[in-house]
Amino acid sequence: ETMAPSRPSMTKILFTIPCVVLSVSMLSWCIRTPSETSAMPAHLSLSAPSLSRHVSPNMNLCTRHSCRPVVTRAGFGSPTDTSAKPSEKKIPQDLPLMTSLLPKLGQAKCFGVDPRDYIEQPPIESKLASTIENLAMKLEENFEKRGGYSVTQWKDALAGEWQLLFTTSQVYRDNRGVTGYSGLPGYGLKGVYQRLYPDENEEIDGKAVLIEVLSAPFGKAAKNELRGAYKIYTKNDAMKKKRVALDQSFVRGDTGGQMGKDIRGNLFMFNTYITKDGKLRFGRGPQNALYIYGRIGEDGDGTKGGINEILSRDKLPWDGGSPLFRVF
Repeated sequence: ETMAPSRPSMTKILFTIPCVVLSVSMLSWCIRTPSETSAMPAHLSLSAPSLSRHVSPNMNLCTRHSCRPVVTRAGFGSPTDTSAKPSEKKIPQDLPLMTSLLPKLGQAKCFGVDPRDYIEQPPIESKLASTIENLAMKLEENFEKRGGYSVTQWKDALAGEWQLLFTTSQVYRDNRGVTGYSGLPGYGLKGVYQRLYPDENEEIDGKAVLIEVLSAPFGKAAKNELRGAYKIYTKNDAMKKKRVALDQSFVRGDTGGQMGKDIRGNLFMFNTYITKDGKLRFGRGPQNALYIYGRIGEDGDGTKGGINEILSRDKLPWDGGSPLFRVF
């Protein structure tokens, strides 16, 4: 993924956190971390193409909106999922690959951003990360052979709520997540969630919300939230191959306990795979980093209240961020 020319390095703080589940997409982030400043900066220098010029700072971006779901359970695209469409089960090459992939996703310590997820002995990459990468590539190839999805199909498929399951993004690894606050002493990355709400007009295809949930001292949790808009369109990748891209631009955020900050952030991804039941999807960043997302909700992992229910378990607000530190 494309990073800003000068992104400060972050102190290597190891942590162990439960992993989350599913998701696909391409993210590129470059963020100033808490080790450099006590508050999240108002400007985020992020990846590739941006639709920032289309998003008004006055736009109403306040939409309504863990716990770690078991990756291999039915409902997340598991081969044993009886709710999967018959057409999905007629594709023999996907079934053994998915049967191998889901347990590997469940083995990740923290979505691929914990060093134990991607390093065995520097500079040797872990078998877990390389195995997930290889299985994902084969599934992406199968999806492409079947003709992939059009822009219209991707617009329908991407709408909803998603949870990050695994990524090979080096920027995510360096930041231990999105904002870098999970690297603070006593904190850790608990989950990264994404909301895509269709709201088409001449400039955008919908509203986008990116949520980062942190484990915090005293058994508490904290929430960072970025709000903006998204556009779905075709674009040539580095190999001059035309792909359907998801381009998100964030203009307002609540991070590090500071609310309503004006920000400039872009999250760009090429959509590369989705299951026929629409519960599991992949994406690739501009530098080919892999992102795997899983759908949240009754039509995904089975969580009836979606992301709101997950936030409620940690006593976090549905809309907006939370204080970084809470005693009660």
